[in-house]
Amino acid sequence: MTRKPRFALLAAALALLPAAAAAQVEVDTIDSDPMLPVAAAEPAEPPKPAFGYISYNTALRAMAGYAEACAQLDTLKARYADEARRAAKEFNSQYEEFLDGMEGYPQSILRKRQSELQEQLKSNVDFGRESRRLLAEAEKDIFAPLHARLKAAIATVGRQQRLDFIINTDDNACPFIDSSRGENVTLRVIDMLK
Repeated sequence: MTRKPRFALLAAALALLPAAAAAQVEVDTIDSDPMLPVAAAEPAEPPKPAFGYISYNTALRAMAGYAEACAQLDTLKARYADEARRAAKEFNSQYEEFLDGMEGYPQSILRKRQSELQEQLKSNVDFGRESRRLLAEAEKDIFAPLHARLKAAIATVGRQQRLDFIINTDDNACPFIDSSRGENVTLRVIDMLK
């Protein structure tokens, strides 16, 4: 008895398969029927640029405070360079004095002077390293307000132009850009910063 109902269900399902297959074929042929009218193609308007590109350095150099920031950094660099030259001159003078009197010094004084010169040389090297670090830090601090204003202007232009992103093209970072898909926003940003 259990065999009969299962067989009836299977037979009913098999009977429905040809109808389902025919319905699928009809749907498929409707979609690809060459006799159906096709809507006239509308002239395509050029695609809106999806991204922008900018020469960040060009925009930065065009900013009002850029020259002042460079002058401030140059003054600081000159001060460190003057101090490094003074220390080098002092070391060279002491080294020449050491070489001139080297033969007349007793061994204990010779070692003491040699140790002093080595210490002074190490101090000069350390000063050079520290001055480079301090100058790099000062450059970041001096230019930070300009970078903040420039980044805000770039973001504003990006939103106004409805761009997905803006690429920095400096240092040959992007050797090819299809100008029909992207927009050069450098001048827009510069104008905004004036």
